[in-house]
Amino acid sequence: MSIKHLFFCFLFIVSCSKEPILYKIDFNINPSEGGSINMPSDLYKEGDVLNLSATASKNYFFDNWSGDFSSNDSITDLIIDSEKIITANFSKKKFEINVSIDGNGSVSKRLIKSGVKNDYVHGSIVEILAKPDNGWNFLKWSGDITSESTNPQHVVVDQTKNITAVFEEEFVGINTSKFLALGDSYTIGAAVDVAERWPVQFLKELKSYTNQIDTLQIIATSGWRVDQLKNAMNNADLDPPYGLVSLLIGVNNQFQGQDANGFRPEFVDILEKSLKLVKNKKERLFVLSIPDWGASPFGAQFDRTKVSKEIDEFNSVVKEETEKRGIQFFDITEISRKSLTDESLIAYDGLHPSGKMYKLWVDKIIPVISKIFE
Repeated sequence: MSIKHLFFCFLFIVSCSKEPILYKIDFNINPSEGGSINMPSDLYKEGDVLNLSATASKNYFFDNWSGDFSSNDSITDLIIDSEKIITANFSKKKFEINVSIDGNGSVSKRLIKSGVKNDYVHGSIVEILAKPDNGWNFLKWSGDITSESTNPQHVVVDQTKNITAVFEEEFVGINTSKFLALGDSYTIGAAVDVAERWPVQFLKELKSYTNQIDTLQIIATSGWRVDQLKNAMNNADLDPPYGLVSLLIGVNNQFQGQDANGFRPEFVDILEKSLKLVKNKKERLFVLSIPDWGASPFGAQFDRTKVSKEIDEFNSVVKEETEKRGIQFFDITEISRKSLTDESLIAYDGLHPSGKMYKLWVDKIIPVISKIFE
């Protein structure tokens, strides 16, 4: 075969070879800010396999591919076999606003911007309004919220929100201007004049700060244990809420041989009962520690070290259970121990505090309690 003939055959083969088929693939993103994909709109060869990957923007999630190709997988393969228009669909993340109630009332929710019913897309603004029941007041919001007191509140949805509306019962009644002092010989002021009793001195001092508390009621008798004070309270026809309540009890439980562990449930019971007298307004109840009677002249005939140890054990229970409930605790035991070197702090009976010691108690309590009425 001649060279000319070979050249002709080569030209024929080249001219007859099949050209690759190209298809136009258009990619769209819906919405445009919802995310991105790894492939551009372009011409692709027939038979090519494209590994598609859709990446959601912040606060969006991938929904699906639609158009001339469908899949719910953000990463998937596309075989090129024709021209296609393909859309990667994204949606805004949805969050809940979970509102709980503390007290008696309700909360309404109103969507101001975007979203649906209880699931709200990112960026929505939801108005929540706290509505107290009769006899209750809205106190504050707590949880995932920026302002405790603003009502209604506008909540910007950028994550799931857990919010509590706190309501408090209206503090009204015939005894809201009364200070109720509960206890035993220390509260009744055994061996001192009425004017020297610590509750009397306390109220007199408190009146220089506020006129909201103007009356004193004492339920206390020398020798009372917790159970005896409780019985007296049950029989006293008490009518809460009281403006202020104090509790000092337990010395006779210790003196009569009870241990601190046995004392604990009794103290917890009377503490909870006292809290109800102020309608659970914790700031209006305060507890005093048990004085150390072993430091008095009367205590000299006993093992003072043992007495002090047991008093500390009882006071550890009182302090723990009181502070656990967010109630104010005052340690006046250390003041009582000053009587070891200063007998002017003891009344004429050689056992109970004098008016001078009671004044030291009041000086410790007043700066804290007076702030309630500012």
